[in-house]
Amino acid sequence: MGCSHIALTIAGSDSGGGAGIQADLKTFAFHCVHGASVITCITAQNTLGVDQVQGINSDLVKAQIEAVMKDINVRAVKTGMLFNEDIILTVSRQIKQWKLEQLVVDPVMVSRTGAKLIDDQAIASLKTNLIPQGLIVTPNRYEAQILSNLSINSLEDMKKAAQIIHNLGCQFVLVKGEQ
Repeated sequence: MGCSHIALTIAGSDSGGGAGIQADLKTFAFHCVHGASVITCITAQNTLGVDQVQGINSDLVKAQIEAVMKDINVRAVKTGMLFNEDIILTVSRQIKQWKLEQLVVDPVMVSRTGAKLIDDQAIASLKTNLIPQGLIVTPNRYEAQILSNLSINSLEDMKKAAQIIHNLGCQFVLVKGEQ
């Protein structure tokens, strides 16, 4: 039995294989969804942490998206680590151009260990350009704190943060992790 649906992941490459493009493609395959990919950055990381990150030129990110979209019938898109404002703007424009409405925005801004992965300009662009296009936004606790400007210490705080993020324009919000 072949996979009949196709999803595109637009994210960073995790050399340790536990996150990013590698994890998304494994998840897609598990659910019998063919995965296409656009790489936005390359990381040197393992289970202990992220040692180095190098962004991909936004023109190449655009070219990857266009190559996939011209040939493959993508039904859904999931974004991950977009790294910088130029990449976020490029991805946002491409999402609009190709009318990709089934968009999952995983606003990767902070590693599991709490290290910030993108700068303030990129965060602002994520909030104004990409999140409003999302069907669902799935921040972890640290990312929800950044997006909502709230400190999250309880389930009630998570709900308040989710409402603030929802007010940015997406349809649904799922705050991941423990309070």
